[in-house]
Amino acid sequence: MNASDFKQIFLPCHRRMYTAAWRLTGNQQEAEDLVQDAMMRLWIKRKNIEKPDNAEAFAVTTLRNLFYDQHRKKQLKQNDEEPKDHQLRTEHDASDALAVKQEMMMTQQCINDLPENQRLIITLHDIDELSYEEIEKQTGLNAVNIRVTLSRARKAVREKLQAFRQQ
Repeated sequence: MNASDFKQIFLPCHRRMYTAAWRLTGNQQEAEDLVQDAMMRLWIKRKNIEKPDNAEAFAVTTLRNLFYDQHRKKQLKQNDEEPKDHQLRTEHDASDALAVKQEMMMTQQCINDLPENQRLIITLHDIDELSYEEIEKQTGLNAVNIRVTLSRARKAVREKLQAFRQQ
């Protein structure tokens, strides 16, 4: 494949490659670098590449493979650390887990002590992760009332948790 064929086939794929790279990396700069590296890899191997049936798919697959290769290399470098740098779990971790469990139980108790309307709203929004629109449909309240009730419920839970901690 010569240079003009390469330009005609793979340069129009740039936008699709960038979209895929951004999804993989979640970072604009890393995505741009990944696209550039993938284009470079395609350019280097252009003499061995016959015109693909679907150039976008071929280019995106090359990009993904490059990303996975780079990711694997990073993992290998991280795993090459000295064993003494790795710490084993200790009984301190168990006490942390117990503290988290107690905190969750206290939070649940604080929520249970709320007035019914506040308890319902905080449960639907923060625990069941429903949107304001979904809560509106279930409760018949408008979005402003839901936000105010949720704010008051969270404030009450915070205050009760602080009181528990100070005991």
